[in-house]
Amino acid sequence: PEAETQVNAALSLAAAMAAGVRSGRDKLTIELHPELATLGLWLEQLIAESLGKDGTGVVPVVGEPLADPAVYGDDRLFVVNDPTTPAAAALRAAGHPVVHMPSAPDLLTLGQIVVTAELATALAGAAIGVQPFDQPDVAAAKAATNEVLEEGGAEVATTPLAELLAHVRPGDHLAIQVFGDPDGPEVGRLEAARLALRDELRVAVTLGFGPRFLHSTGQLHKGGPDAIVCVQAVGPDHEEIAIPGRDIGFGQLKAAQAAGDLRALQARGIRAGRVDLAELLAAAS
Repeated sequence: PEAETQVNAALSLAAAMAAGVRSGRDKLTIELHPELATLGLWLEQLIAESLGKDGTGVVPVVGEPLADPAVYGDDRLFVVNDPTTPAAAALRAAGHPVVHMPSAPDLLTLGQIVVTAELATALAGAAIGVQPFDQPDVAAAKAATNEVLEEGGAEVATTPLAELLAHVRPGDHLAIQVFGDPDGPEVGRLEAARLALRDELRVAVTLGFGPRFLHSTGQLHKGGPDAIVCVQAVGPDHEEIAIPGRDIGFGQLKAAQAAGDLRALQARGIRAGRVDLAELLAAAS
């Protein structure tokens, strides 16, 4: 009998990612089974931090429900849990490349996703010519944070949201960076604002919470493709907690990290600014 052809899932995904970078489809939109949704944060860090450097990279877009193909530009590559759904079929019919990666909520599939993603990311790094095992631009935000602390202040002027959005061009990546509680009451409205801006601007929109994202997508924001606009917002601190052995509290440190990251972004010529959180939340409507 004729031998069955085996497909190397990691190699296939790596080839798709590398081809996507070379063809302008560098926004890797990943659909996961709802019960594995939080795995998206790990995939986001793995891909963004490993590949987003030297002016290139893959932009992971996670936690975004698949929408009508009309809201997407020609810069997307989709990884779907079930290629037989109407949403996946509509994407293929519209000409978007769609890759299948099962994400059933069981331990065996979870391990398969982890190994496949790690191998695919390393192979894609070789294909696009970056070192996937370093994070050269993460240190920039740390250094800028120390500068802000040494200067004794973290005041940053806000910019109208519309002014920042006016800089968004087709094929850009709009990164919403919120220094606040990732489990706070505003999260639902922030997710709604993310989708509303995606539909309005027809660009990939991601939502990250600081300071957590500084050690994941922060590398991509500063070292990856310059087709990015960063919108920063800072949430309130309801209680200041002292840092043992320091003369500042965690709220002050968070403010310095936000100011430092914005400084590092702008020093690289990246279109970035801080907006009022209330104005960003209003975009949901």
